[in-house]
Amino acid sequence: MKSKITLTLLAILAAFIRILLISRDSVPFAYDMGRDLLWAKDISFYHIPTLIGPAASIWGVYFQPFWYYFLASPLLISGGNPLSAVYATASTVVLTGILAFILFRKYLPKIYIFTLTVLLLFSSNLVNISTFAFHANTLPLLTLLVTYFTFLAVVKNPLYLALSTLAVSLMFSADPAPAVAFTIVLVFFFLFFKFFKSKQGLKTFLLSLIAYLIPFIPQILFELRNNFIQTKSLLAYFMGNNPSLSGHLPLLERIPNRILVYFDFLKSNFAPQNLLAIGLIIFTVFGIYKLAKAKSKFSTFNFQLSILFKINLYIFIITFLVNTFLVTVEIKNWYLYGLAVNVAFLIVFALIGLKSKGGLLIFLIIFLTTNLMPVARNEKIAKSKKDPAQLSNQMRAIELIYQDTQTPFSVYVYTPSVYDLNYQYLFWWQGVEKRRGLPSDFAYLPNKPDYVRNKSKYFVNPKMENTIYLIIENAPENEFYTSASWQTNFRNYKIIWEKNVNGAIAVQKISK
Repeated sequence: MKSKITLTLLAILAAFIRILLISRDSVPFAYDMGRDLLWAKDISFYHIPTLIGPAASIWGVYFQPFWYYFLASPLLISGGNPLSAVYATASTVVLTGILAFILFRKYLPKIYIFTLTVLLLFSSNLVNISTFAFHANTLPLLTLLVTYFTFLAVVKNPLYLALSTLAVSLMFSADPAPAVAFTIVLVFFFLFFKFFKSKQGLKTFLLSLIAYLIPFIPQILFELRNNFIQTKSLLAYFMGNNPSLSGHLPLLERIPNRILVYFDFLKSNFAPQNLLAIGLIIFTVFGIYKLAKAKSKFSTFNFQLSILFKINLYIFIITFLVNTFLVTVEIKNWYLYGLAVNVAFLIVFALIGLKSKGGLLIFLIIFLTTNLMPVARNEKIAKSKKDPAQLSNQMRAIELIYQDTQTPFSVYVYTPSVYDLNYQYLFWWQGVEKRRGLPSDFAYLPNKPDYVRNKSKYFVNPKMENTIYLIIENAPENEFYTSASWQTNFRNYKIIWEKNVNGAIAVQKISK
């Protein structure tokens, strides 16, 4: 009973911190987030199913559609409010910590299962990714499920491996790059734990293969119709020949680069300063060394503990090796979001190896202090207010337009990413769902080919009016697409007024 109360209190505190961050204006709403909500609203409001998602960061590879179905429900319930997607995403991150407690409480001593829960609920990066809706933010939950079902496959029944492969397959909805790495991890586990030698070896293999392929059925059909474009693109990705990805490095440069990437990952999740991160690495390695020396004799519990340790250690090592030796291009920081789960387990194993309640208490105090301190500071709030990617700044710019307009008008948006998909979604939300009316045209420039999927369902016949509002983001510019060059498209118009939104966005009213 006490455990349930403690878990409930931890979950409430974790949820409160995230709600505080979201409500006090720390919510980015960038181009790709707008794209995701445009796809999701087609499902929820226009009942247009999709068998495949938009293009992923790897050229020629497309997301699975499940992320967009996941977003569709909160959007429908909230009437299209983009914050509903943020809260839904935050719930998956909090659920990761809660599920870790529920799933592993039989296998870890009480004090250590609570430590694991605290690490996952209050990791600075896992708190941070709870404040925006991004497909990769579901990786921690999926990684936890992969870890759990692989563990059960070893200690209970090999058939659980099928559920692990299903979770890995669903990772392609989060991001294809880490999903490929985890696919290699599962192949390793199948061989390392000798599932193929068990009485149910063939059945395990077939069920796992089927479970892995089920989420891919739409994409398999797509591949057959499109000359296996995704398969070819993935092969090019590993060879460093994919034109959409940058940062191709030779092996000797890649090794220190990957070490630095993983160090920054550790720092962002558990130890926000360099010295603390180095100390955490030394502490973890030493604790694991002590644990390895102590486990000379196995009871049933010790055996299970050993298997759980190996699974988490090998996931960490193999993904590092894959990202170093097979992936020759840049590693995005979100590819590693899910590994926070495995590192949290390794830290817990280090604490078990040290067998010091005093040391555990000191560790938790340092962890909570350093990871939650940024929540209490005002620097992030001040910085976010000047960021054009912040939802509140974008909404303020749109509100200025709706408050001013009395005649038909058009809106054009300058953003360095060119495509204004975040504004496309916000104008749909305000104009259609909130019934404030749509502009006669809204795009990044007039007379451009339609770049918004299914826009014709609610908007036809764009018209450039005499009254125009320009939304101009104050952000680092692409040298080939500057705000100055963009504004030359409106050189024949005169400025009626210009208003500034926190130094982040300029709104101009222009007319002939």
